[in-house]
Amino acid sequence: MTKIRMRKLLVRVWCICCLCCLFLTGTRGVSAQNAADGTGDSQETGHVADDAGLLTEAQRADLLEAVTEAEQQTGWNLYAVTTLDAGGKSAQAYADDFFDASSDNESGVVLLIDMDNREIYISTAGEAIRYLTDTRLDTILDNAYGYVSDGDYANCFSEMLSGVTRAYEQGVPDGQYNYDVETGKISVYRSVTPLEAVIAVLAALVAGIGVFAVIVGRYRLKFGGYTYDYHRFGSVNVTDEKDVLVNTVVTHRRIPRNTGGSGGGGSRSSVHTGSSGARHGGGGRKF
Repeated sequence: MTKIRMRKLLVRVWCICCLCCLFLTGTRGVSAQNAADGTGDSQETGHVADDAGLLTEAQRADLLEAVTEAEQQTGWNLYAVTTLDAGGKSAQAYADDFFDASSDNESGVVLLIDMDNREIYISTAGEAIRYLTDTRLDTILDNAYGYVSDGDYANCFSEMLSGVTRAYEQGVPDGQYNYDVETGKISVYRSVTPLEAVIAVLAALVAGIGVFAVIVGRYRLKFGGYTYDYHRFGSVNVTDEKDVLVNTVVTHRRIPRNTGGSGGGGSRSSVHTGSSGARHGGGGRKF
């Protein structure tokens, strides 16, 4: 009886080994086929997704290194993406959706070369919207346009990435505001630096001490020896008063809306809502 059980066990082990071999062989075959077709992971390395095959292996490696350095500097998620088929989407929608589907950080940028729509596009999200205003985006796209129109895709990405890091180093411009192109709503950027916070606290303390000293000096208060005579000074006289409306003046003033694409002295960031419901800024240039 023991020999029969042993034989059954050996047969089961042999079957499991055969199944594992078949599974590994099939996986290798699929991976090899995907690599040959360019549909597997061979086209994507980290945050560089060259689905259109516009870059060499060396160019992808250099770009990945530059993207990684920029991410460490900014704290954002950055993506360099190419595509031959946008799936019927605009370059804006493709870039927005790529970020929303890929990023675990609400702040970041997608640099897109869309060969389907023949457009370079920069999509911004979260904190990056404040830094990359419409004017700054226009400058970056203008500088990158010459490279992409000449088919120099590696330098096009390099120029766009350099523009993003320059904008971060420059900081959020004075008076920056987000303008919702769909609703017209404006969101003004307000921040307090640590130095400003310290100055405000010190000013409040000085002002408080000054007021306290004036009151003590004027009334010559002696702490512990002064008692307010509330019986003498606590009476209340109530008189009959009426408020009569004499006149009403209403003044109307029209506040002009800034309709320019990059207006606001370089402080405006146009935003919109993506298909996922997330807010994005950005801009593009056809080539």
